[in-house]
Amino acid sequence: MNVAQKPEQLLDLLKEHENGLAELYKSYSEIFLEYKDFWQELAIEETRHAQWLDNLKTKIESGAGCFIIERFPINAIKTSLNFVNQCIGKAYEPDFQHINALSTALHLEEALIEKKYFEVLQGDGSDVKDTFDKLSADTQQHFLKIKQLWEQTGPMS
Repeated sequence: MNVAQKPEQLLDLLKEHENGLAELYKSYSEIFLEYKDFWQELAIEETRHAQWLDNLKTKIESGAGCFIIERFPINAIKTSLNFVNQCIGKAYEPDFQHINALSTALHLEEALIEKKYFEVLQGDGSDVKDTFDKLSADTQQHFLKIKQLWEQTGPMS
């Protein structure tokens, strides 16, 4: 078990990643007006996730009886965040289609699930564990919502 030496930095990056996803989904809501509500709902939820991570950081700093396990290098989160920022720019390219937005979002949410981004905390604080469980469950729900719309839309739409 590798206890993170800079837990605040890890939580800040995870928060920044959630805010990046919120910005990406907000961009999609502005571009694909037919699906505006769908993307706005996801953006709002990602913003809420960032707030949860910020609250969690405060709890950890106040000694909530938990610690961060560094399951993956901080650079992996930075790389993913850079990818999200690149995706925001690509969204505004003239040939970008809704199926591309869905595929990108599906890929990002699936990566969060596969990498178990939200399984980085351990300790005695049940509220801390609950926060990460909710983040994980919400990410799973995002994946399923996006996948369902992706399957309905299909590559020819």
